[in-house]
Amino acid sequence: MRTAIRNKAFAIAFAFFATVPAALVTGQSSDPVILSYQRNFVRASISTKIELLGDATRVAGVNMIPLFNDAFDFILQYRPVLGNDSQLIDLAVVAASKSPQWKDPSILPRVMKTFQSFPDSRVRVACLDAFAVLSAGDSAAVAELNAWFGQQIAATPANLGADTVTLIACAKTLGKIADKSSFPVLFQAATSGLDSGLALAAKNGLNSISDGYADQILAIFARGALQPSYAAFGFARAKPDLSDGDKGKIAASAFSVGLAANAAAKGPDAQTARKLLDESLAAITELAWSPSSPDVLKYFYQVQGDYKTGKADSSAFIPVIRAMGAMGTTESAQALSIFLGLLNSETEQKKTYNEQLMLAVIQALGDLGDKTAFDYLLYVGYLDYPESVKKASRDALARLQW
Repeated sequence: MRTAIRNKAFAIAFAFFATVPAALVTGQSSDPVILSYQRNFVRASISTKIELLGDATRVAGVNMIPLFNDAFDFILQYRPVLGNDSQLIDLAVVAASKSPQWKDPSILPRVMKTFQSFPDSRVRVACLDAFAVLSAGDSAAVAELNAWFGQQIAATPANLGADTVTLIACAKTLGKIADKSSFPVLFQAATSGLDSGLALAAKNGLNSISDGYADQILAIFARGALQPSYAAFGFARAKPDLSDGDKGKIAASAFSVGLAANAAAKGPDAQTARKLLDESLAAITELAWSPSSPDVLKYFYQVQGDYKTGKADSSAFIPVIRAMGAMGTTESAQALSIFLGLLNSETEQKKTYNEQLMLAVIQALGDLGDKTAFDYLLYVGYLDYPESVKKASRDALARLQW
């Protein structure tokens, strides 16, 4: 009889422990506080399990990660059985959101497995928030999340991807981590056109990266594709912590791409090329980025030709003239001096002039301060120009360097 009773008791115990994840049995802590929580967790209903995790976060001076390991093991084991049970989802959210408290990266694999196992956006967002805290220095984990994000972005147009809430959260998480390896996939998301909120989150995440940022932007320009280049330049302009040196290199490279595309581009590409040229030229001018002088000079001659044939008006011409004035190079001074000579000849012969264009050229020559312009500026005073132009010429003459 006693043997039968012992066998029955053993069978009941075996049946109980067979339903408990292995970690709950084999992963018990030697710390009595943690062990007490682990035992109560085994006995508790799901709703009480949730309360236990919340209580555990209030225990001072004890790393409760072993308890949270048990929680994740329970969640993962019973996910196939319980499916989208609301209490199991709540337990997963609490486990993911509370686990970063101890900044113990050992729990990260369980967090990521939970992320991959649940389609529910609340669970995934909680896991991503935890990932942002726990993944510091874990390049393999970041690479895994980059790969997942990229796959979802590529699949989403075919309705195969994750929900937008999760994608936005993932972009924000990658931005918090700010690892340079995330640049390509964040750029992919920012330019995907899938969702405006996702594009903004990806752009902000992209601009949170510092290490190698300028080099990766320049690599996009090097490929010569117009639309990605325009997007990359826009992102770089919105990044507040770029050095002037990086800003100059980026603006110069963007201007080169726009200049190369300008002649042949048609339709929407022509508009994009024009915007890229105008915006990068403005940046070059603001920075007085003299390494761009050869490209700016080339553009000046193009616009000058268009101006003569009526394809461009002074509003298109004046910005490039101002840019040349900011270059500080002898080549710019010589080109503008000769152009002022041509304008003087036209005024002398035809008695016509464009006052705004004249003022822009004279101002640029004064900014350059090159004595090459002396004779051309001096001659302005002998022609039938308004006093505003003559005064500008006198001021420019006074700024020439001898």
